[in-house]
Amino acid sequence: MKDTEKTVAKFELRQFITYRISKLQNALNAQAGHVLSNLSDLTLTEWRILYILRSMSTATMSQIVQESRLDKAQISRSIKALVEKGYIASAQDENDQRRQLLKATPAGRAIKDKILPIMMRRQDAMTEGLSDEDIDTFLRILDHLDETATRRDF
Repeated sequence: MKDTEKTVAKFELRQFITYRISKLQNALNAQAGHVLSNLSDLTLTEWRILYILRSMSTATMSQIVQESRLDKAQISRSIKALVEKGYIASAQDENDQRRQLLKATPAGRAIKDKILPIMMRRQDAMTEGLSDEDIDTFLRILDHLDETATRRDF
C-alpha cells in the first residue's frame, strides 16, 4: 500500500469538511422546512426568495440565483409558485424585454414579517453559547470556504 493510500484509508468520512457541511445543511434545511410548514404555505426556497427580496425593491431571477447560489430551475419553479400564491409580483423589464422584475407584494411582505421573528430566534439558538469571537472566526472560515468553492484548479 502506498503512503497516499494509507493516508486516505485512515481518513474517516467525518473528517471531510464537505461531508460535514452537507450533513449539517441537510439537517438545517429539514429543521427550517418543519418551521415553515407549521407557520405558512412556503417552502424553504420560497422563503429564501422572499427574504432576498426584502432588501431589494426589485430583483431579477438572475440576481436571486446569484445571491442564493441555488439551482436556476428550482428558483424558477419557486418564483412561479410565489407569483401564484400572490406573494410576489412579476413585471417585464422595460429596458430588457427578456427579463422579469420581481417584487414582494403586501401579502409577501406580511408572510415574511410573520415568519422572520421565529427564524431570528432559530438563528439566536444556533449561536447561543458562542462568543462574538467564535462567531467571527466561524464566519471568516465560511467566507474562506465559500471563496475556495469557486476554484476549479485542483
